[in-house]
Amino acid sequence: MLRKYLVATLFCLTFFLLSISLAQGELVVGLQGDIVAVDPVYAYDFTANPVVCQITEGLLRFENGETLAPNLAESWENPDPLTYIYHLRQDVTFQDGSPMTIDDVIFSMERTRNPETASYVGWMYDSVDTIEKVDDWTIKVSLKQPDALWQYVPATTAGHVISKAYYEAHKDTFGKPEGGLLGTGPFKFMSWSTGSEIDLEKYDGYWNKANGGPYLDKLTFKILPEATTRIAGLQTGEVQALLGTDSTPADQLPIAMKMDNITVDFQDSYLTYFIAFNTQRPPFDNVKVRQALNYALDKVLLTQNLYPVSDAVSVAKAVDVMPRLWTFEKDKWQAAYDALPDYAFDMDKAKQLLEESGVADELNGKVITTDENPLTLGMALALQAAAAELGYELEINKVTFQESISLAFSGARDYDILPIPWGSDFPDPSGNLLPVFHSRYVGDGGSNFGNYVNPEVDKLLDDANSLTDNAERTDLMVQAEQIIAQDSPWIVILHPKQTFVLNNDFEGYTITPLWYWDAFAKDIKMK
Repeated sequence: MLRKYLVATLFCLTFFLLSISLAQGELVVGLQGDIVAVDPVYAYDFTANPVVCQITEGLLRFENGETLAPNLAESWENPDPLTYIYHLRQDVTFQDGSPMTIDDVIFSMERTRNPETASYVGWMYDSVDTIEKVDDWTIKVSLKQPDALWQYVPATTAGHVISKAYYEAHKDTFGKPEGGLLGTGPFKFMSWSTGSEIDLEKYDGYWNKANGGPYLDKLTFKILPEATTRIAGLQTGEVQALLGTDSTPADQLPIAMKMDNITVDFQDSYLTYFIAFNTQRPPFDNVKVRQALNYALDKVLLTQNLYPVSDAVSVAKAVDVMPRLWTFEKDKWQAAYDALPDYAFDMDKAKQLLEESGVADELNGKVITTDENPLTLGMALALQAAAAELGYELEINKVTFQESISLAFSGARDYDILPIPWGSDFPDPSGNLLPVFHSRYVGDGGSNFGNYVNPEVDKLLDDANSLTDNAERTDLMVQAEQIIAQDSPWIVILHPKQTFVLNNDFEGYTITPLWYWDAFAKDIKMK
């Protein structure tokens, strides 16, 4: 009897200890704004992406922010410039236990590229001709013309897979708080209280446990628009992680770095903060007005004021193909970068250009639309002050983060001036040129924030994207970059490093330049 009692006790104790070791608790991540939708077709910003990318996944993934690796596709081939073949895994299930099939994959891709969806990432399918089923586990994507960037698309939310059956059963509420979504990722959607929080739970049936994780039982995203509230939450332990530059504003970095309960990590980024002019609205349709305001803003001083941690930022120069994005032909990019105008602070030059424009008086009353992110708001205030020094009055309209995203991706382009960040979607210089400067992307869902139209630039970018030789591509992109710099549709301000703040009780994830496509929480666990 005693032996049976001891065995039973030992079994219970072992089970208890095992349960403790397996239970990883909850990670609370602070978000700077509410999400637009919990839907990969609209996941294209620094609040929606960290949520959606834990729930749905792409055929491929980025390893260390640069290298393509298998994911829902166990392998892929590119037999010729117009053909990509993806071989799907056969052991993947959605978070309700139903199997992922090729029909789900094709449905998801077709939904994203359908213009009626107005997907924020739909533009990535512009070169796609057909998506075909070869057999039950093989997909062939045929392109209309060679596309140097297509190789990366299946690793973004444009390549994420949702359950076709779930979508059709929840069509009216899909992606909304009432309907959520169903994917194959390491965490499943549980609830979304608008303006408050989004709750996810670990998916025990996740297909990729062999490579570790998910460890956490629960993942909560707290919507905390005030930066000081997010930082205070880190100190008290109510918030355990902040992901990305926007989430930990520059003015709060020194405070965070002094906390002994958290670690702050930095990573070089593909990210740029800039002020976009609506180049289709007077007086910003006049290049001399745009150039004048570029000269009127002291970008070096502004960067120093906005970023007290100098190691976490660099001053930008004219166009946003920064050195971190020179993933090939670095010597050519360096030479081109050195030749770009830097629009160094010069008030006399600014006044001269405004006088030559003949339309300077039309500046009065124009509006800078900004959210309350300290970086974008700081840029807006600096431009307002610079214009005032020139003798003109610009107004500032503050909106919520969610409203700024909706404005930025609306084809209506209902703003005069918009301070905003942009980060390349791919480890390729074209990622900071094609989607933001080609006229094709001025419409709904497009990211041409300057409403910029230049047929010569369009042709150079199209030609560059149709080539596979990176040396030739670089020659064309450099020409486009030089024209854009002269046209000055933006005031390019600074390149911040990506920031990851994590409570010291957790470990497992190192931020990458493309963290916004990562299922980052999969690897995080308690120490």
